[in-house]
Amino acid sequence: MRDIPLEVLLTWPTPNYDDPVTRGSALIIVNSIFISLVALAVGLRLYARLAISRSFGADDVFIILALIPTAGLAAAVMLANNKYGWNRHVWDVPLDLFASSLKVAIAAKALYTVATTFTRISLLSFYYRFVRDTAAHRFRMTLHASLGFVVVMGVSFVCLAVFQCSPISAYWTMPAPEGAVCIDDGRATLAVGVVNCFADLIVTVLPIPLVMKLKMPLRQRIGVVVLLSLGFIVIIAGSLRSYYIWDSIMNSYDETWVGYPLWLAAAVEVDLGVICACAPALRPLIASAVPQTITSLSDRFTGKFSSNLSSKGTPSPSRALKSEINHPNGGDNTWVNITSRGSDVELIEQSDSRLHRSSEREVGIHEDLEDLERGTDESSGERTHSESHGRHNSKSIWTTTRVEVTSYRNDDVVQNEKGPPYYP
Repeated sequence: MRDIPLEVLLTWPTPNYDDPVTRGSALIIVNSIFISLVALAVGLRLYARLAISRSFGADDVFIILALIPTAGLAAAVMLANNKYGWNRHVWDVPLDLFASSLKVAIAAKALYTVATTFTRISLLSFYYRFVRDTAAHRFRMTLHASLGFVVVMGVSFVCLAVFQCSPISAYWTMPAPEGAVCIDDGRATLAVGVVNCFADLIVTVLPIPLVMKLKMPLRQRIGVVVLLSLGFIVIIAGSLRSYYIWDSIMNSYDETWVGYPLWLAAAVEVDLGVICACAPALRPLIASAVPQTITSLSDRFTGKFSSNLSSKGTPSPSRALKSEINHPNGGDNTWVNITSRGSDVELIEQSDSRLHRSSEREVGIHEDLEDLERGTDESSGERTHSESHGRHNSKSIWTTTRVEVTSYRNDDVVQNEKGPPYYP
């Protein structure tokens, strides 16, 4: 801690150790909320990688390593807020708590650096997946250089936090022992904050040019870029932290009071860094969950819409995936594969031997797939061949969901001895 000049000490009010003015519990609330979100994001990421995509890799290992110091930082900050007076003016902190408070500050700075370093390494390891089977030699070399820079920077900043004073104990000893040498705390913290913002900027923008050159639909490329660009949120949080360092610690000796927003910004920066690093890995989980939600909403809409048509004798359409449709007029069976693809509508017409389809926007008409599948009506039981054929051209309104229908004749279907047919 910086030595406080005597003229500054003389301007401080009388200490109030019993009932001091405090900043409240914002530090505890923010850290509790964000560390819970971090744990949830990492847990969902591991589930997506282990259970869905089955592609657990080095980037997942490093995000787990980032979670440990992130949780440690949250614990250290909340402990210092409650026990060591980080939420009050420095003159209201009892003298016997000064040493412990400054020791926690050293630990918090080191944990902050370790957490951000592992998060960046996790992101860079994730970028290696893009070039694993490609000839992007230049991008791979850029990744190597960026990884080396991040590692060297992390080790240097941890050493700076721990060995800021020589001897180390001079940092928490007041007054400092004779002959002790310390680096200016405010300037060092500001320099670390600026370099961290620069490193976050590099890690965020590094893969964007490569992603835009990938051979995939433009919509997918834009989606990936948006996920990767979440790192700009971390850059904003880091910039705010650097601003608070410049505006408060550099111009005031009341470090516990003016540094309170600094630790709030640090918690948000570190936690958002881990959450944003997990976002791209959650795509398989989101992709598997969103269609189910859309299907559920579609079924509800279909049920309500069909109930309005039931008075006209039009049965509600069934949603069939990879289902076998028996022709009511005999002949070969037809296998139909239906996949939801957005918000368009399909017009499906049944001929004697196969299905024909046409796409329309906003509204569509289709043959009753439920009748074609079973040849029976749920309300009236089994139906004769003539009844089925008579209702062959009945129409009903389908939900505004685009479906892709692929039809196969029996001779196109490959039979699987251990299960249902699959589609080549």
